[in-house]
Formats: sequence, structure tokens, C-alpha cells
Amino acid sequence: MDYTSVMRSPRRLFPLQALAAALLAGTVPGALHGAPAAKPPAAPTLPVTYGPGREIAKLANTAITESSGIACSRSTPGVFWTHNDSGSPPQLHAFNMKGEDLGTWRVQGAEAVDWEDMASFTLGGRHYLLIADVGDNKAERSHGTIYIAIEPPAVAPQPKPPPLSLASRMDFTYEDGPHNCESTAVDPVRREILLVSKTGGAECKAYVLPLPLEKSPKKAVAKAVATLSLPTTSAMDVSPDGLRAVILTYGDAFEFTRQAAEDWGKAFSRPPRQIRMPPRAQGESVCYGPDGVTLYLTSEKLPTPLLEVPPEAR
Repeated sequence: MDYTSVMRSPRRLFPLQALAAALLAGTVPGALHGAPAAKPPAAPTLPVTYGPGREIAKLANTAITESSGIACSRSTPGVFWTHNDSGSPPQLHAFNMKGEDLGTWRVQGAEAVDWEDMASFTLGGRHYLLIADVGDNKAERSHGTIYIAIEPPAVAPQPKPPPLSLASRMDFTYEDGPHNCESTAVDPVRREILLVSKTGGAECKAYVLPLPLEKSPKKAVAKAVATLSLPTTSAMDVSPDGLRAVILTYGDAFEFTRQAAEDWGKAFSRPPRQIRMPPRAQGESVCYGPDGVTLYLTSEKLPTPLLEVPPEAR
């Protein structure tokens, strides 16, 4: 089934516009606390054509049994971060493109109720990792939690890295009640966190949270911005320029494009384009690489693969 023809939204539909492709992976001006949002670059006009996906490595760290999120390093190209699904300690694992283990960092002050996705982003010259404790299979949790930490260096293997301190923690609820979620991403340009609910059917919802600027005892509220007709969603990422959002399913991925002056509600009102993904046992993670275009994936179940979906050479 071609899901590019069945996109629905509370807003009126628009014709599919040309996909914006960006190779921007630089720093977004402004510090995490108190600085204005960065002005997004103009959207390129040429779409990206992806080649076939392929496995490029198997992860050496056998403690990564259920890789449920992946993020590329913003400080060291070729390094990635991941975490396990529920039932594991609150820790992040680093590895490189050869699958070599670079160490495991325990996240100090965090709980791992049901970590389901993660993201990396840059603000004010500092690189951050976001961890989304948002899994809720029975849709009964009183709140989800977003953790943000400054990305530590992970260039060479580190047998015993120091604990990773949190820069921010935010508890949140959804405006329309609890939802299961496995797809979370950061738009560093609009200073927003995107979440997409996971359902058993072909319809899900997209929500927006403000990117937390500081630790707060108050719960934030995720606002619904669109209803999407997509199969069961399992992961998400936003390109570094904030103009493209890729949402993964257990089959293929679907990419939405935001024009520079638009919000994500308007972007999600248009049909996405479908991107063929390589087969995997249980794919619950996806991220844009440091070039802002190439897609990387892992899969749950051992041995854990690292897969790449590269753009075709022009």
C-alpha cells in the first residue's frame, strides 16, 4: 500500500511539494537557555533520491539487545548513540560505523521506565542528546519524561566512562490523555520536540512540546498538531536544518517537508513521501547522519545491525 496517498490532517490538504534536501550539519546559534530561535536556512529545491539500504556493521557490544533509539554524534562524525528498550538501566551506548564499542554512559538522575527514542542536536555551539522516556503500551502513565544531556566525547573506547549529568529534565502530559509513543525528534530551529503516537491501526497523532530551557517542577503539555494516516510508527528524526522529519514504521519510512516559514502542523498536512527501508528483524530506530541526508538504522534482537540508506550519487 502506498501511504503517500492516504495522509489525513485536521487541516485542509495541500498538494505535495518538492522535497527539500539539506546538507547542513553546522551549529545553530543560540544557547539552550534564554537565546532566540535561529533563523532557518532557505529550503533547497532539489529532492534527495535514496539508493538501496544496506548493512554496514554489526554492533560489538552484546549488551545492546534491544536498540530502540539511535542518534548520530554532533561532535564526532562517524559516532552514534543508542539505548535499550524497557527493562534496562538508564544508560547510553556509543559505537562507531564499524560497530566497535566506544563505551557505556550511565545517565545520572534519570530513570528508565520505557525509553523508546533519542535524538541529537546542536544549540549555541554545544551538542546535546535527548532521551525520550515515552513508551506506554497500556496508555495509562501519568506522564512521560524528556531528558537532555550535553553530549560527552566518545572518540576512543572508554571502559568506564564517568556518569552523564543531565542538563534538563521535563515531565509532560498529552492534552488529550495518555498515548503510547516510540517516535520523538528535536527541531533545533523552532526549538520544539516532536512526538508521534503509536497505535495498532493506520492512524496516529503528531504532537509538539517546547524544547525545555531549564529544569522545572511543572509538567509541560504536548499539543496535538495533526492526525497522520501512517502504519504503526516506531521511530523519528528531524534533519539538522529543521526542514525534514522522517518517521519510521516496521516497514518503510515516510518523510515530511517543512517550508522555512511553516510550522509542523502545516508540514504534516501534506502527504509524505515514502522511502524504502532495508529489511530488519524489528526496526525501532532511525536518524539522519552528520550530512543531514543519509539515514541510519538499527534493529532490536541480537546480533544488532547498523544499516545505512545513502543518497544516490548525482
